[in-house]
Amino acid sequence: MCGGVPAVALGILFPTWPTQWLAGFGVGLLWASLFEYAYHRLLLHLPGTGFARRHLEHHATVETPTEAEHVNFGSSPIWVVALFAINGIPVVAADLLFGLRIAPGMLLAFAIYFIIVEEVHWRIHIGEWLPPVLRASRAYHLAHHARPDTRFNIFLPLWDTLLGPAGK
Repeated sequence: MCGGVPAVALGILFPTWPTQWLAGFGVGLLWASLFEYAYHRLLLHLPGTGFARRHLEHHATVETPTEAEHVNFGSSPIWVVALFAINGIPVVAADLLFGLRIAPGMLLAFAIYFIIVEEVHWRIHIGEWLPPVLRASRAYHLAHHARPDTRFNIFLPLWDTLLGPAGK
């Protein structure tokens, strides 16, 4: 709802060609992956903050009976809406300013990416089935729990590779 509804509304208010939707979707996937990396590395691991304290619960409950209670990135629907607003407002403003009309695709990609991140993250921690293409993600992400200063992307290590994790 947070990404799809605004994407459709923008597409209706500012008619967009299919190529613009596709370009926006590609840029949106890159943006969402970068946001995941930055959010996890810079905010959730920032010592002394409420975000870090909440995220420490996630790290502390790995392989415990309460692990499932601490898996999601957005702890409440209000926080999920805030995450989309934090991302969506600058994307839409820049899109309107430059007249690119790729914001609808970007918002849709952002929403789909984070639905997938939440689902894959859940499956990694609960030990559920993952598609063959994502099976290596389990070891990759759980290595982050062994060394919390590395591997900040959950399943697509693009930004860990390009920007480098804080540790090796």
